Amino acid sequence: MTTVIDGIDELILSTLSRNSKQDTKEIWAFLRDYGHSLTNDEIESRVRKLEEDHIITRYIISVNTDKINRLATRVLLLRFRTSQHLPSRLEGLKKYFTDAPFVLFFGRTRGGYDWTSVQSFLTQEMADQESDIFRRLFGDIIQSYDVYDFISVGELSVHAFAYSIEEYEKFLKQWIPSSSERYDNNKAQFS
Repeated sequence: MTTVIDGIDELILSTLSRNSKQDTKEIWAFLRDYGHSLTNDEIESRVRKLEEDHIITRYIISVNTDKINRLATRVLLLRFRTSQHLPSRLEGLKKYFTDAPFVLFFGRTRGGYDWTSVQSFLTQEMADQESDIFRRLFGDIIQSYDVYDFISVGELSVHAFAYSIEEYEKFLKQWIPSSSERYDNNKAQFS
């Protein structure tokens, strides 16, 4: 069952997704920037309700991978073979990815590939070893197996799963030039 949340709850989720250790004063300041004025008790009540409704299920840390020796991040793209055993084998595949300590996220995709997974390994050798084992375990349902090593140029963020509509609109306004700026740019381009 889906729980309905409002724009203030979306903003609270958004700011907590950036830093789940922030206190109510920090949340209050964030909400104020979007024109909302809540008391500390109101903020705490909303966070508690989000927890009770299992919208917030846990608080996790974010690790700066530049500071530790994580050498191999991989993007795995799969296409499946059509098979009567595919549904039952997908249950095993889901369990594998759910239990694997190196999986950042995974899921079904639509388009050219059927499955995507992003994984982080301590060494390149571990990544290659896992790749070989994975193909032996699930080769019967794999039509194509594509792996790409991923080199991040930005910090990993789960914030993309929890931003609000207000943040989206504010961001776009910062990047979309005003009509007078577009006019000036076009004028300069044709001069």
